[in-house]
Order: sequence, then C-alpha cells, then structure tokens
Amino acid sequence: MFSLRALVAVAVAISATLAAPTAETTVVRRLVDDLSHQLVDEPTALGRFNLLKADSNNFIFDFIKARDAATPGADGVVTLATAGNFPLAIGNGVAMGVGWMGPCGLNVPHWHPRASELLISIGGSLQFGTFQENGATFVTGTISDHQATIFPAGSLHYQQNLNCTAAQFFAAFNSEDPGRLDSAPGFFQQLPSDIDNAALGDIGVQEVKDIAAKIPKNVAWGVQECIDRCGLSRAGQWTPDAVAQAKRELDAFLKQGPINPKDFAGLPVVPSS
Repeated sequence: MFSLRALVAVAVAISATLAAPTAETTVVRRLVDDLSHQLVDEPTALGRFNLLKADSNNFIFDFIKARDAATPGADGVVTLATAGNFPLAIGNGVAMGVGWMGPCGLNVPHWHPRASELLISIGGSLQFGTFQENGATFVTGTISDHQATIFPAGSLHYQQNLNCTAAQFFAAFNSEDPGRLDSAPGFFQQLPSDIDNAALGDIGVQEVKDIAAKIPKNVAWGVQECIDRCGLSRAGQWTPDAVAQAKRELDAFLKQGPINPKDFAGLPVVPSS
C-alpha cells in the first residue's frame, strides 16, 4: 500500500507537470492581444461592454475616414464596418457598408458568403441585378431615393448608377463578418487559367489571361450607354464629342486640297518595319 505521504508527492508531481509550459502550448499562445481578440475571447455581452467602455471612441465608426483611407476604383468606393475593423461589431451579428457611386458607377457583381444584405439608395436611383442560384432566374429592377431591396446570402448581385450625377447607398448585413467575393476577379484572376478556359468552352488560355488583365477595381465604370449619354470616358477611351471633333478637324484638313508633304514637316518619322 502507498503511504499518504507518497500519494501526496505523486499528486504534486503530476500537477507541476501539467502546469509547466511545453513547446505545444507556446505554439498556440495568442500572438496578438489587442481589443478585438480580447472581445472574441470574452464569452458574455457584459464582459465585452466592460472592455469597450474604456474608450468612448470604441462605440463610433467613421465612414468618412474609412472612405478617405481606402483605395477607390475608377468611379467610386465602398467601405464596410465589420468585426475586422470595428470591434464593437464583435458578438453583435451586424455590419454595414456605405457606397459612393460616381456618375455611371458600377458596384461590380459580387456576393457575400456569410450574410444577407438590405440595401437602400440615398440621393439618387440605382439599378440592381441579382441571381440567387442554379434554377433561379435573373432579376433586375430600379430603386429610387430611400427605396430598398434585399440580396439573400450567397446571391450574386450588383448595383449600377445610371444617372449623370453621383449616388450613394447604405447596406446592412446580418453578420459581423459578411465577407465579399467579386465574381470577375475571383473567376479570372484567382482560378488557374486552364481551368477557366475549360469552363468557358476552350476560348483560349491567353484570352483568359487577357481578360484577367483588364478587370477594373471596384467601383468601376458602368455600361457604355450611360458613359456615352453623360459625355464621360473610361481611361484611354474617347468620348463621342471628342470623336466628333476629331472628324470635323479631319474633314476641314482634307477640304484644303491635295495633301502636300510640307504639311507634315517637322513631325517625327516612324521607321518602316
């Protein structure tokens, strides 16, 4: 039989062994111990509140500052307040986005894998389009100022400003981490080119790469009809007015009579290949 003294000694030895740090326990130790991680580790709402109340700024998200710090697309920018950049959202199951859309701006087709979205148009009208899943049909419509629509979680959707003035939208999500996947960059820039090529019926791997290189950053210029109607142009693209002016100048030049080599004196000479 073991004596009481021996049993106590064994228990103390086991306790010391369990308490001692090992290589495995140091590997999983949290590398970042900021407010967000503390909130994730806190199991109660009251505990999270007590962590947040140390600074009243923890209860405020500034969309203007977030917008100004973001890298915009060619025709606008979308900013999100989520668990990733707004600690107050952690544990509350909500997030919000604000979009600034220039004339003819397009919030490119995308989906949110972890949240449904309630979107309201402010200060203008927006055309929207959505496709929910295989077997469903594409739906499109227009929401005017202070009208709203819903995009179910995982549904492909976009918003297009078809006006020649700026527009804005607010979007609410039922997840603090809604996520976002833009369809064109996801397909053409992330998947292997040969897989894209096969999925598209063998249009050519190089053609896939050419498309991938031309995909714009969100918010992008929208449909050409709007750009022409509003007298705008994409980067490197001539406006209809500029094309018309160039034609008038060419016609005026040709009406001067036969072309004389002296008319081109001083212009750089392009060597023949």
